[in-house]
Amino acid sequence: MAFGGQPGMDFGKLKKSWKRALWQLLLCVCLCGLSLAGIAHAETGTATAARSGVASAAAQAARQADVQADKVLRIAFCHLALSQGPKQQNLEKLHAAIQAAGEHGADWVITPETAVQGYYFYVVDPAQKRMLTVQPSEETQALADVAAKYGAYLFLGTGEYDPEADCYRNACLVFGPDGRLIGRHRKLSAHKGIRAEAWSTNGYALVPIDCGGVSVGPLVCSDIWTPVFPRVLADKGVQVLVDIAAWPPDEITGNPLPDWELVSRRTGLPVFVCNQTGNTPWMDMTVGQSTVVEGGQAKLLHSGEEAVLLFDWNAETGQVASADFTRIPLRSIWTAGSGLVANN
Repeated sequence: MAFGGQPGMDFGKLKKSWKRALWQLLLCVCLCGLSLAGIAHAETGTATAARSGVASAAAQAARQADVQADKVLRIAFCHLALSQGPKQQNLEKLHAAIQAAGEHGADWVITPETAVQGYYFYVVDPAQKRMLTVQPSEETQALADVAAKYGAYLFLGTGEYDPEADCYRNACLVFGPDGRLIGRHRKLSAHKGIRAEAWSTNGYALVPIDCGGVSVGPLVCSDIWTPVFPRVLADKGVQVLVDIAAWPPDEITGNPLPDWELVSRRTGLPVFVCNQTGNTPWMDMTVGQSTVVEGGQAKLLHSGEEAVLLFDWNAETGQVASADFTRIPLRSIWTAGSGLVANN
C-alpha cells in the first residue's frame, strides 16, 4: 500500500520504523535520567579486590615483559552460544575457551554478557535468580585461575548478588593475571520491560580499570548505546572501551554496529565488543557480531560459528595489528558432555 499516493511507502514498514524510533528515544531518555545521579554519587567508589588465585609466576612475568616491551596485546573474544545455559555447560565451554586462548598467547580474554548463567536464565527458570551469589564465587574464581595459568586478564560476564544493596546485578568482573579480582562493572542500562533482564538492578558507577598500564572502560551491552556512559569513561582517560554483549541485529533494537562505530567516532577510542551466538525462541543470536572498531570503523567482524577469536592490538597507538581474527572453532576444543569443568 502506498503512503500519500507515493509508491514505495508501505504502511507496515512505516509503522515498524516509527515503533523502533520511539522505543529507542524513550529508552535513552529513561537511562540517562536514572543513571546520571548515581554516576556522580559513585565518583568516590573504588574497585575492590578479592580472593587470590594461583598463577604461574614465570609465565606471568614473561608475558608482562613482552607486553611492556612493545605494548602489543593479544586479545581473545569467547564468541559462544551461552544464552540458554545450562550453567554447567556454560562453565565447560568457558573453561575450554579460556584455556585455548591462553595456549595461543592471549593477554586479555573477554566473554559475552551473562556468560556464566546465560542471558535468558531468568526466562528459562525464574528460580535461578535466587541461586545468584556474591562474586567471585568458587565457579568464577576457578575460571579466573585458568586464565591466570597463562598470565592473562579475564573479563567475565556474570549475574551476581549485591549484599550491600540486597539486589542482583548484571556484571562484568575483571580478574588480573594473578587470578585476583581487580574491578567490576555493573550494568547501568538493564531493560526492566524485557523479561530476560527483569531480575537485574542497575548499577551506578563508571570506573576505569587498570590492566597492566592500559586504562580500560568496561561496559555491559546497551550501556554503550547511551551516549553519556562512553563519554564519561573517555573523559576519565580510558584507552579502550570493552563491551560484553548479548545484542544481535533485531527488528526493534536495530543493528548495533552503527552505534558502536558512532561511539568510537565520538570518543576517539577503539571499541571491543564480545558478542555471542546461538538461536533461541526469543532472539536469533547467530547473527550477533563480535567486532573491533577503530577510528569509527569496524576493522574486524565475526558472526555465526562458536569460536575463540584472537587478534593483536597495539595499546600504545590504539590500532589493530591484525588483518583478521584468528578463529579457533569451539568444536575443535570442546565436546558436549565431555565433563570438562573449570577446577584447575
